[in-house]
Amino acid sequence: MIDFTALIKDTTAFNVFLKDKRAEKLSHAYLIVHPDSDNLIEYLKTFSKVVLCKSGEPCSDCRSCRLIEKGLHPDVKAYPVEKDAVLTEDIENLISESYLKPLESSRKVFLINKAETMTAAAQNKLLKTLEEPPKNVVIILGATAEYPLLATVKSRVKKLVIPEFTDGALYNALIKDLPDGERLKNAIACGDGTVGKAVKNYGDKKLTDVVDIAVSVINEMTASKHVLKYSRMITEKKCSAKEFLAVLKSILRDMLVELEGKKELIKNPAVTGRVRGAQGFNEGALIYAINGVSNAEQRLKYNAAEESTVERALFDLLEGKYKWRK
Repeated sequence: MIDFTALIKDTTAFNVFLKDKRAEKLSHAYLIVHPDSDNLIEYLKTFSKVVLCKSGEPCSDCRSCRLIEKGLHPDVKAYPVEKDAVLTEDIENLISESYLKPLESSRKVFLINKAETMTAAAQNKLLKTLEEPPKNVVIILGATAEYPLLATVKSRVKKLVIPEFTDGALYNALIKDLPDGERLKNAIACGDGTVGKAVKNYGDKKLTDVVDIAVSVINEMTASKHVLKYSRMITEKKCSAKEFLAVLKSILRDMLVELEGKKELIKNPAVTGRVRGAQGFNEGALIYAINGVSNAEQRLKYNAAEESTVERALFDLLEGKYKWRK
C-alpha cells in the first residue's frame, strides 16, 4: 500500500496545515491543489487525519486514522457520494450534515474531491457555509486545477498547493508496490510528477517499445530520410506522441547531465548506458534537441497534429547535431 502521508510530509502544504493544527488555528476551509486526479482523495484523507488523529499528526495506527483510511470514520464524509462530479445534491447533503454534532471526535471533516467539477450552482450553494460555517467543522476541497472554481469560493478558503514530486520521492514511495526498479524508473521518467501517472506508465506494456524507439533514434538516426521511418514506427506501435517525446527528452536530459559530469543526477542509468557513445551529441546539440522536444510538447498541448509534431522534433534533433558539430 502506498504511504501517501510519507510522500507529502515534507511539502510546504502539509507542514502549513500541520502548523495550523498544532497552533489550534485551523481554518474552517482549505483548498488543496494537486494534479493527480487518481489519488487526490488519498491526500485529502491525510489532511483529515491531521485534524482528527489523537497524536496531533497522522499516525496510521489509532482508531481515527484507521477508520479514515478505510473511509469509515463517522465524522469524515467525502463527496461526491456516487458520481464522478460533485453535484448540487452533494452540497445540500454536506450542508445538512454540517449542523449535526460529531459522533466520535471534536470536529467534523468534509472532503470535496475533484472540486473543480462542481457546477456554478453547487459552488454558490456552498458559499454560505464557507462564509458562516457551523462550529467545529473543517471543509477540505481538493482540485487538480483551481481555475474552474469561482473567485468567491477561492476567496473563502486557504489554498495549499502540493507540487509535483521528484523522481526520487516517487521511486521511494512506489518501489515496494512496483518492484521492477528499471521499469519503475522509466514509468516515473515518462510521467508528470504524480503517483497516478507513474502507476499507469508502469502498467503500460507499450512503454518498453517507446524507450526502445527513442534509444534507436539517438543511436541510429543520422539523416533526414530516417525521420519518416521512426515516425511510422511510432504510429505502427501505437505509441502516443506525448509519451514518446517525454521519453526522448528524459534520455537526452540524462545524456546532458552525464556529459556535464553530474552522474548522480541521472534519472535512468540503465537507459543512459544504452545511448552512451551516440555520435554527434555534444553539449550544444543536446541542449538544442531538448529545446526542440520541449517546443513539440508545447505544440501538442494546443492540439497540433501528433505525427507532424514528432517529425518536427526529430528534424530539430538532427539539426542540432549538424549546427553544433565540431
